[in-house]
Amino acid sequence: MTAVTATELQSKTASIIEQALVNPVQVTRNNRSVIVLISNKEYERLKALEDAYWGEMANMAVNMESASEEDLDKLFKRLGNA
Repeated sequence: MTAVTATELQSKTASIIEQALVNPVQVTRNNRSVIVLISNKEYERLKALEDAYWGEMANMAVNMESASEEDLDKLFKRLGNA
């Protein structure tokens, strides 16, 4: 992941946005991460992944199943490949 300072973001906004369309860009202020810029495509992918995860958790709750840590790991791997 590329990292830039908040000052760099102000002075190079257009080129940093172009970078963020391809890979996440971490923005720092006072040597601390404050934000990560990602493309809308990646944002939508992450939202869909989260929705699928919580949907699966709701299904498990309805079925009164408890999910083990191993089950959750398998779920994340399966959803990550979707």
